[in-house]
Amino acid sequence: MSLPPSGVLSAGHVVTPDAVLSPGWIRLAGSRIDAVGLGEPPAEPGLPVTSLRGRWVLPGFVDMHVHGGGGASFTEGTAEDARRAAEFHRRNGTTTMLASLVTAPLADMEARAAMLAGLAREGVIAGLHLEGPFLAAARCGAQDPRHMIAPDVAAFDRLLAMAAGWLRVITLAPELPGATDLITAAAQAGVIAAVGHTDATADVTAAAVDAGASHATHLFNGMRPLHHREPGPVGALLDRDEVSCEVIADGVHLHDTAIRLVARAAGPARLVLITDAMAAAGMPDGRYQLGSMRVDVAGGVARLAADAGSGGDAGSGGDAGSGADAGRRVSGAIAGSTATMASVVRHAVAAGLPVTDVAAAASTNPARVLGLAGRTGALWPGLDADLVVCDEAFGLRAVMRRGEWVTRSRGLIR
Repeated sequence: MSLPPSGVLSAGHVVTPDAVLSPGWIRLAGSRIDAVGLGEPPAEPGLPVTSLRGRWVLPGFVDMHVHGGGGASFTEGTAEDARRAAEFHRRNGTTTMLASLVTAPLADMEARAAMLAGLAREGVIAGLHLEGPFLAAARCGAQDPRHMIAPDVAAFDRLLAMAAGWLRVITLAPELPGATDLITAAAQAGVIAAVGHTDATADVTAAAVDAGASHATHLFNGMRPLHHREPGPVGALLDRDEVSCEVIADGVHLHDTAIRLVARAAGPARLVLITDAMAAAGMPDGRYQLGSMRVDVAGGVARLAADAGSGGDAGSGGDAGSGADAGRRVSGAIAGSTATMASVVRHAVAAGLPVTDVAAAASTNPARVLGLAGRTGALWPGLDADLVVCDEAFGLRAVMRRGEWVTRSRGLIR
């Protein structure tokens, strides 16, 4: 049974899947969107109208790839730490998120998956993303190569069982022995197989897509680079219409030209914006932990510490080395991000991407990839009232999740 309308939001710009409504309005019915329209909201006796002072309203962000934030992490610590990380990102506009884990001993990953599955059942997170342990040591990034193993269906099945139905994505390197069997097993279990932390050739990557891989984990970062005679995973993944492509649009991991090129090549329906954020997101510069690796943050940029620990070459979403550097860590390499989805969206707009495409990449596309398009990811009747309010420079001013304000800046609403 549908609920009666409970209120109306009036804004300068409402970004829907079809257009930007300037001005526009959103009518709420409890936790859901009841109607969306162009112009001033129709007068309805007894229905309160909240003016958002001409601001932009976008759908709440959906982050498929985040390890932590606000000083807390999904990769280590307690369930309460994971709650704090999720709450930090909710306050910064991410109304739906996966908790991403990095490579660790298999037993540790199983225990972590079980703990996070409990938070998924409570609705704190929307599921899990395993970034490991089936990754290539040559492109290990800010992950511990000591615990990387060849793709193994039995090991995957144990992780799947501990995730109790909440495993949504697993990143793997398709050139490793056993990768095709694991991709098949993931597809049969309804888990997205993502290509990442890989030194695969274009042909090997294309074969993985043929086998069922359908997503790219932080494109360019942690991958064999694009070359005009060997396009590698970047070229192969962009070349396939069935593959959705993550990018970390934080101004650190990718040049803005690369962001624009990916956006054009992938098109507005395949681009997915992510943070790849670690615990340091939203925190002062200093030393932090990403899995078993120590990370130093200076000027908001996370890099592997000189005493980072056990081996590697770049960030969780960082750049992996090649040649003599492949398979070993280089201190000072990028190690994950300190971004929020709000800052990534702002940067993507500033880089020249159309606002409608940015909203799709930050919300609609990841929701569709995760099978959540019937619930969230767009400002559309029948979906959850998940939305963010931004100013003219796309600075975050307010966040609503399921019809309730998570946060809002003073003086925004009248």
